[in-house]
Amino acid sequence: MDRRTAFTLLELLLSISLIAAIAAVVIPNITSMLGDQRLSRAAEQLQIEMTRLRIDAMRQGRVLMLEATVDANTLTTRPFFSISDAVETADRAGGVSSLMQGADQASAVVMPLPTDAEVETTIELPEAVVIESVQVVSSARSLTLAQQGGDPSVGSAGSQPTQAVWFYPDGTTSTAAIVLIHPEVGRITVQLRGITGEVTVGDMTVAEGIR
Repeated sequence: MDRRTAFTLLELLLSISLIAAIAAVVIPNITSMLGDQRLSRAAEQLQIEMTRLRIDAMRQGRVLMLEATVDANTLTTRPFFSISDAVETADRAGGVSSLMQGADQASAVVMPLPTDAEVETTIELPEAVVIESVQVVSSARSLTLAQQGGDPSVGSAGSQPTQAVWFYPDGTTSTAAIVLIHPEVGRITVQLRGITGEVTVGDMTVAEGIR
């Protein structure tokens, strides 16, 4: 009886040890898989939002912008209103002919709409995914709009600068690359091509020191 009890306790200890060993291998893999899914989902989410912003800018006939801040878990979208937008919208309605083209559009005065809850939209990324870097290729058009509308790329003291990605009524956009990172998984780049407005998601990469 005692021998059988001792054997049963030994089996229990062996079972616990086996479960602990399996958990030590499986749990990190599950965590990594969840992180991979979150990072991939964040990239797809940003791709969808950028595509939507481009379509909305064309449909609404006005300039829209996406603001991204390094180390942040959220992005902000909001519209800008310019004289050229009004002319283009009226032209689509058949009211007047568009008189502003090329450089004239870039020189139009920009008036930011009120930044209240009805105008701004916040895009929240999945848990633990943040913006590692934002690279936006400057153009004469975007620089003029930013200067006349208040340049969002200038951060306050001690804060990270905010970069603006522009979406124009003619279907063009800024040329930009936003890198998303998950501290336990890696990073992935979402690229926006200015001429066509095409949004592509790169391959996930693992940097040294992340795992």
